[in-house]
Amino acid sequence: MVLSSQEKNSIEKVTLLLPQLLKEEVMQLKESLQVSMNSIYQMAIAEYVAKKKREQLRQEALMMVDEYNTNPEILELIDFEEDLNEY
Repeated sequence: MVLSSQEKNSIEKVTLLLPQLLKEEVMQLKESLQVSMNSIYQMAIAEYVAKKKREQLRQEALMMVDEYNTNPEILELIDFEEDLNEY
């Protein structure tokens, strides 16, 4: 992960508690990829956050579909628009 100069200036140190087995797996991954453990943690957290954002967006989209299909005002507008298209 490459950080911009703005991101480098806004880095904050955090403490992380991991189960021993997970830490050992990260250490093995670090060795095989030849990267720092910090890089692995940053990538993993960034991917997790992106995944959660996608899930939230998907859930909001589903809510909007439901709203679009059930809201009486929206349905009335759709019917009105269809009537206009018939002319």
